[in-house]
Amino acid sequence: MRLFSGSSDGLSLSSRLKLLTFLWVSSAFLSIVFTLLLSWRLENAAKTIEDAGSLKMQVYRLAYMASVRTPNAQIDNQIKEFERTLANVTQSDAIHPLIPSQMPLAYDLIQSMLLIDWESNIKPSLQHYERPTQIGLYRFAGNIELFLQAMENANEQNTLWLRRFQMAMMLMIVVAAGLMIVWHYSWIIRPLEKLRDGVETISKGHFGVQIETDQIREFAQVSKGFNQMSRRLHTLYTDLEGQVAKQTQDLARQNRDLTLLYQTTRNLHQTFTPQQAAEEFLTQILPAFSALGGTVYLSDEERKRSDLAASVGETEEGNRVEFPIVYQDEQLGILTLYFSDGHMPDEQDEKLLHTLSGQLGISIANNRMEQERRLLAVLQERNLIAQGLHDSIAQALTFLNLQVQMLESAFASDQREQAEENIGFIKDGVQECYEDVRELLMNFRTKISNKDFPEAVESLLARFERQTGIPVDLKWQDDGQALNYDEHLQIIFILQESLSNIRKHARAQHVSVEIANHGDFVMTIRDDGAGFNKEHLSNRPSGEHVGLGIMQERAQRINAELAITSQIGQGTVVMLTLPQQMRTAS
Repeated sequence: MRLFSGSSDGLSLSSRLKLLTFLWVSSAFLSIVFTLLLSWRLENAAKTIEDAGSLKMQVYRLAYMASVRTPNAQIDNQIKEFERTLANVTQSDAIHPLIPSQMPLAYDLIQSMLLIDWESNIKPSLQHYERPTQIGLYRFAGNIELFLQAMENANEQNTLWLRRFQMAMMLMIVVAAGLMIVWHYSWIIRPLEKLRDGVETISKGHFGVQIETDQIREFAQVSKGFNQMSRRLHTLYTDLEGQVAKQTQDLARQNRDLTLLYQTTRNLHQTFTPQQAAEEFLTQILPAFSALGGTVYLSDEERKRSDLAASVGETEEGNRVEFPIVYQDEQLGILTLYFSDGHMPDEQDEKLLHTLSGQLGISIANNRMEQERRLLAVLQERNLIAQGLHDSIAQALTFLNLQVQMLESAFASDQREQAEENIGFIKDGVQECYEDVRELLMNFRTKISNKDFPEAVESLLARFERQTGIPVDLKWQDDGQALNYDEHLQIIFILQESLSNIRKHARAQHVSVEIANHGDFVMTIRDDGAGFNKEHLSNRPSGEHVGLGIMQERAQRINAELAITSQIGQGTVVMLTLPQQMRTAS
């Protein structure tokens, strides 16, 4: 039976336990059923033997009743009672042995003699209400006694079988318990002990130990897994030193790569020209990759050519490896490195070099954008300078030229008073031109920080008061976000231009400046001067009101809004608003 053969491809442990449980329960159930059947038969046999014992008394009673002339009806009833008892006794299974083969042959003969003697001798006499002969009565009583002894013998055999079966059940329990112990040890305890021994061996540092593969399917899988684990531990332990060395080497390489990437990126993001950046880049990476030399060529799209930006080391011998210098899908140039035989970069080095060349591309692109930004800033300042010169100096020079012509006419016509008046106008014009030039120079030299901004405003207002004698009130509320440098600078320029317009054109008696830095930054400049008509001003040539255009341009530079309101005779209000969402903190 495969259940007990121990074959590894047999039933699993759970199936074996289920089958054993089923067999045990089935055997116990059958034993209980058989025991109950034997008990019931023995119980019926006792009653049958008791009935058989009463047959002798009943036949003697019938003989007595016949001898004393008992009424016929009573004798008939007694005969019927006797036959009923005799039938129950002879037809009962309780009088047969449990195993038919153990039934003696004399048993059937005694039963037949008893029935024949009753039917042929005793019953006919009693039916005629006559007493049977004494010999016949003794013979019939002897047959009953023999029949009773046969029944008792059969009952003793059945009782003996019951005892045998009970002993067999006890033996079966003992054997089953022993088998269960043996099988549990073989199927569960022994495999667990093997695993325990294997674990203890491994815990002592003896890796690679192998345990016998068990024949139980579940434990066979566990044993195979344990052996695989043990072999793996042995391999890991054996190769641990090599793996640690390899991991250390890989970690050192990663550290080198990160350090090189960090240092190169940090150096490239300093202020370098493309040529300086390329030379610094080559100087940094050549020793790291054991390269003989390297070159960097940068593309010139306008001239449709590539120019040598930097060359370091030996660039005529060795194996060449090229890497594109790319920024946002635009190729800016080519990085070429030269290696000797046996020192070619591997795949990881090539990936790192691609990353480094990308950083070089970012540095070159940033440098070019910075140059373009500076050029744009210079052009914008030139434009503002030109506008400022045109608005102030050019008009003053035009006025002086006109006065010089009028002075020449006065000298020619000998008009002394007119000449003196023209000379006074010329002096005033020269002084005004000097002040305009000085104001422009002050504007261009202005450098402001967050800390200097209030001081710069106060200094500008104080100078305006000294030049014009016009009192200025300053109201300052500053609890908002700090402005950056460009915002500070443009706001100062707008304030200077507003004060310059007041000095030149307003003829004001009082000026107020309010600065409120909350969520939005708002600067308001009010004067009580002559004012002007904006519609009339917009129809005049642009050169005559270029100062307002300069103020608008400077406001647009910092994403601010400039609003100018004025009425003739009621003064002018200049309001600069920098919305919170447009501000950039310094």
